[in-house]
Amino acid sequence: MTMRALAAFVVFWLALAAPLAACTRPALQPSPTINPVNIDQTRLARAILAEVNYHRCRVQLRELSYAGDALTQSSQAHSVWMAQRKKLSHTGRGASGRKMTDRVRAARLTPRTASENIAYLPLFQFGRNSFRVVDRNACHFLDAAGDRIPSHSYATLAREVVTMWIDSRGHRRNILDRNVTAMSTGAAVSQSRACGDVWVTQIFVG
Repeated sequence: MTMRALAAFVVFWLALAAPLAACTRPALQPSPTINPVNIDQTRLARAILAEVNYHRCRVQLRELSYAGDALTQSSQAHSVWMAQRKKLSHTGRGASGRKMTDRVRAARLTPRTASENIAYLPLFQFGRNSFRVVDRNACHFLDAAGDRIPSHSYATLAREVVTMWIDSRGHRRNILDRNVTAMSTGAAVSQSRACGDVWVTQIFVG
């Protein structure tokens, strides 16, 4: 390869690498621990939005904006419904609305397109790792190294749930949809043998 060809190759490689280098993933610290009795829904929604925008940046898609507190509250209502029944479902009842379109209308939005991701995960940071129960009543768990496992912060929960969605083809498609422009998320916590599960509803509009 000539020096001129090598220089051209380096310039081409840098041009490709530049958009990825500009993508900054949200820091995990500092971030307050989630209070399961009183989740700051707006804080969590914005933490999840930041994670989503990181993944969109990596494939050179435009950032999404925050769709507003009304859609966050509508999403939260569906998460409460799932938490009460301990059941993942896009179909709800009551304040949740029977369908995702009901939740969008409850927020007084009339988008041309909308989509929804749902999930549940432990309130504590088990991830996919093994752990040992020391005292379930005190929510005392240890990881394989013997360190105590903490409950999720807003940042760690956002990273874990978005990673779960990114690893799933259908959920990833919603996150990387070119036609959506905004997003909101609502969550609720149910009791479990692992000291709580977090149920999450994410709605995209465009």
